[in-house]
Order: sequence, then structure tokens, then C-alpha cells
Amino acid sequence: MMGSPSRFTHKTRLGRGSISRDLRDMIWQRDEYTCQFCGQKPGSNDLTIDHLIPLSLGGLDESTNYVTCCRSCNQLKGSLPLAKFARQINVNLEELPVHGDPLIDNVALPIQIRLLRKRIYDRIRYGTLHIGGSSAQAKLEKTYRLEFWKTPEGRALEVAFPRLPGQVRIMIPEIKTIAKNGREFRLLIELAKSANTRNLIGTVLTPDCDVESRLHSIWSKTKDEALKKRLQQAFERFKKQSVTSRF
Repeated sequence: MMGSPSRFTHKTRLGRGSISRDLRDMIWQRDEYTCQFCGQKPGSNDLTIDHLIPLSLGGLDESTNYVTCCRSCNQLKGSLPLAKFARQINVNLEELPVHGDPLIDNVALPIQIRLLRKRIYDRIRYGTLHIGGSSAQAKLEKTYRLEFWKTPEGRALEVAFPRLPGQVRIMIPEIKTIAKNGREFRLLIELAKSANTRNLIGTVLTPDCDVESRLHSIWSKTKDEALKKRLQQAFERFKKQSVTSRF
């Protein structure tokens, strides 16, 4: 996940920051050195990074708002609203990708969940949903939760795990893509109860790792005392749970 932020404690960077050369190269490679607007492959001197939603209109200076763009399209677009520019060049806005979002990038998640998340970004890009400022990520997560509980998947989770708080229950689809057994599932549930440790799910804790071993390694090495405390609390709650616990 390229440049994915800590979803639950992240503060959005405001204003124009610098995009490192390494990140530029990653974006260009990701987009196959192709302008996402006109479909052309310009020479290296004409490759740029475009903010889909211009910063002047509240766009975020983050990877979910970056695409590869040729210099000509970048200049033509300028500070136009994305939806207006897309109509002008006859591009279907829904076909423009979203990269760097942990749910959309997680191909192991059910497609209905990924599409739900993508539709939120489409509404932002159309200008019908305004999410910006330093708390943009928190607003995105809140919007996603409200939309998710209306879906069959959301309602099924409410029935299956009625005792879990909503912020934990909504993580279960992601947890299921990581947990290899009931023990890991229960430990990840405990981590989901705190924003700091919830950030580890899907970023540091991935399907290819031994969850307990990696967590012990993080706990022993981290200098973040708040994270260390939350990890310790999660381990203590986990130890109290039996293998057959129901939530």
C-alpha cells in the first residue's frame, strides 16, 4: 500500500508539500507511465503528478489524490474541478482509479465492500460529498461506517457480533483477510478496540505474517509509549478470552 496513512489517527497534510522522487517514480510505474486523462505515454520530460481534486478546491496532498498526468493535460486542467474537467475531455470519472486506500487496495475483501468505498471517493470527486481539512481521514471513515451499516454485509455483522462496538465490528472483513485461525482472529479483534492498535491491521499486520510474533516484536522495539500501552492492554484482554469465546 503506497503511502497509506494511519487511518484512525491520521491528520491530513494541508497545503502543497513536496512529492519525493521515489514516490513520483512509484506513481508513474503504478500507472504504467500513462496519462490517466488522455491515455498517452509521454516522454519522461512530460510526465507530471496531478492532484485530481486541486489543492485550491480542498483536494488532499496525499496518494489517494495523485495520478500520473502528461504536462499538456495538467496545464489544461489547471485548477478546474475534476468533474468539470472530466466532462470537458469526455472521461468517465468513475473509471479514474483510487490508489493508496487500504480497503480498495485489499483485493481479498469482498468486491461489494471495495465498491462501496470507491463510490465514496467518486462522490468526493464529483463534488457532491465534501470531505477535507486536517480531519479528512476521520470524516471518510465515518462516512464509510454509516454507508456500510446499510448494506447486507453490514447488517449481517450486526447480527453475528451484537456485543462488539461498531468501530470494531466494521473491521471484521479486514480481519478475516489476515487471521489464519481463531486465535489470531480474537487477537485482532482486541487490537481493533483502540485507534492506535487498529492502525496496525492491514498495514503492519498482513496475511503473510504470524500475528502474535509480529506484535511481540513491535511491542519490544517501539519507542511509542502510547502504542506500547495499548498493545499491552490488548494482550491482557486477549488472554482472558477462551478459544470458544463468542462476541
